[in-house]
Amino acid sequence: MYRNNLSLIYYSDDYKACTTHQKRSLGSHNALVINANSLSTRLKTKTLTGQVNTTAALRHIAIWLLLSLLSMNQSVAKSVTVPQLLLNHTDSYGNVSLRRSAELVLPDPLVVAGNLNLENSQIRQLPNSLTVNGNLNLAYSNIEYLPAQLRIGGYLNLAHSKIVAINEGLQVNGDLSLMGTKLTKLPARLYVGGNLYLANSTITELPQFLFVKGNIYLGGITITHIPEHAQIEGMIYQ
Repeated sequence: MYRNNLSLIYYSDDYKACTTHQKRSLGSHNALVINANSLSTRLKTKTLTGQVNTTAALRHIAIWLLLSLLSMNQSVAKSVTVPQLLLNHTDSYGNVSLRRSAELVLPDPLVVAGNLNLENSQIRQLPNSLTVNGNLNLAYSNIEYLPAQLRIGGYLNLAHSKIVAINEGLQVNGDLSLMGTKLTKLPARLYVGGNLYLANSTITELPQFLFVKGNIYLGGITITHIPEHAQIEGMIYQ
């Protein structure tokens, strides 16, 4: 029996066993008589229906997730297509290594999902449009000029390369190394998101609108003047 302030609920079997006086008493309290078997059947039906609905909902969610993953994979595959020429030089992470390679002509435009390593290579010219989502390593290379359209997600290493000029407005999100280069001048506008390395270079002054988020390492060269509009968030080390 379930009792509250509003009503008394008796299952039918208990009601039959009650005395006449008890039945009258129940009637005087507006008792609600519910058949136990009917109530049990309703509860089971609702439970089964809920289970079916939950299973169907989970099945729809699983199918949606699978389709979403397939769509994402197709989008990634379409976003960066490895040129046939570079297939044997590209790993599963999208890094392209042409270290110590012979001279060859790179595809133009070229998009590299990971790092591009041309250290000690005989390649003399980069594509006019080059996007490297990772790091660009041109150390000890024969590269003299950077592409007109260059985007780099990581660092740019030009140490001991044959570079003769840096693009105006160049943006490097990581470190920029110009150690051991023959550069005598930096562009008026240059952004370096990491450290700037100038050791053993022929740079004698910093550009007017230089922005360096990290430190500047001079490595023995002499800089006599820091421009008024130059912003260096780190330190300058001799």
